[in-house]
Amino acid sequence: MERNADQNLPLAGARILVAEDEILIALDMENAFRDAGADIVGPCMTLEAALDAARSEPLSLAVLDIRLGDGTTEDVSDMLAERGIPFLFYSGQALPDVMERKCNGAVVVNKPATQQDLVGAVASMLAA
Repeated sequence: MERNADQNLPLAGARILVAEDEILIALDMENAFRDAGADIVGPCMTLEAALDAARSEPLSLAVLDIRLGDGTTEDVSDMLAERGIPFLFYSGQALPDVMERKCNGAVVVNKPATQQDLVGAVASMLAA
């Protein structure tokens, strides 16, 4: 997706999937990304919703919590990888070993992070 980023709106034109099951964190992320110019898909608070969005939505990038409910977002990251959509993990825990191997080199932003840090990580990935 073509984007015209500027300093005030570093995520202008980006469609970002937010997969996060903690409502306050999800809303905080949504606000941060919107303020930076992005369109938000979600927030997806269940694995089913996140997988459906990863399968069918036009996306620039996805931000995934490692766990949604009692499962991991492994299937979601697999679907995104199949579609060639970049993603990062935003979590308070480490990637499980199997996901670490599959998502070798994936960006993991540790919770808690500032809105500026999260937007910066997303903008860097989109610019790459």
